[in-house]
Amino acid sequence: MENMEESFCRRFFTVRFSDCDYSSRVKLSSLFRFMEECAVADAEEQGYGLRQMIRSGYTLVLSRQKLRLTHQPVEGERLCVETWTKSIEGKVAWKDFSIKDSRGNALAQATTSWLLVSLKTGRAVDFSESPFQISVCENREALSERLELFPVMEQGRQVYSRVARYSDLDLNMHVNHCRYVEWSMDVFDLDELKQRQLRSVQMNYLSQIPFGDETHLVRFDNSRHHAMVFGVSASNPELVRFQARIGFSQ
Repeated sequence: MENMEESFCRRFFTVRFSDCDYSSRVKLSSLFRFMEECAVADAEEQGYGLRQMIRSGYTLVLSRQKLRLTHQPVEGERLCVETWTKSIEGKVAWKDFSIKDSRGNALAQATTSWLLVSLKTGRAVDFSESPFQISVCENREALSERLELFPVMEQGRQVYSRVARYSDLDLNMHVNHCRYVEWSMDVFDLDELKQRQLRSVQMNYLSQIPFGDETHLVRFDNSRHHAMVFGVSASNPELVRFQARIGFSQ
């Protein structure tokens, strides 16, 4: 892989009415969407966009991501989103993000892990097999965490269920990762959210959710600063589709 110290992509977004929640603050899913669009642009600029990948028999799959908020933007704010690949380690590419306001103040940082999946086998392969050159931006890091799976938990309670429908799907014909965080945030009632300030979210994507599949949203007892949510297959209780850990300031 090529090492390029200045290999990053920058995009600008304005927080619109439709990007916000009831409090006029940007939704986590909207921030995820801004990051997704920036990552797509980065891949296109480097010549390994979705369609190029598919024609070559591969696709890139987001497997985990963590976002840490310094400030939750509000309607009308102008955001600068930057992304870069910071390292490639075997079957995992680590891609970081920086989100700043129009004056250059840091609003959020994120790290994500991606897999190179063979369309022939459906399995992740080593990035050395990639038909495309992926530039690595060394010596720049937004978050240092290496994101781990959360342990199996007990005493969870099912809050509600969702069936994957048309509006949930993306070009890969499964539920888009931005939807997972929307589903996870829907386990909270408004009184709780009004009393607690969002600080972070980590999403672990374990199994794709196809059209028509039903998922139970299961919430576990809070730790001091975190709430844990699992998306569990309704047809197979042993199959965890995704994990979410939502962090609060109190």
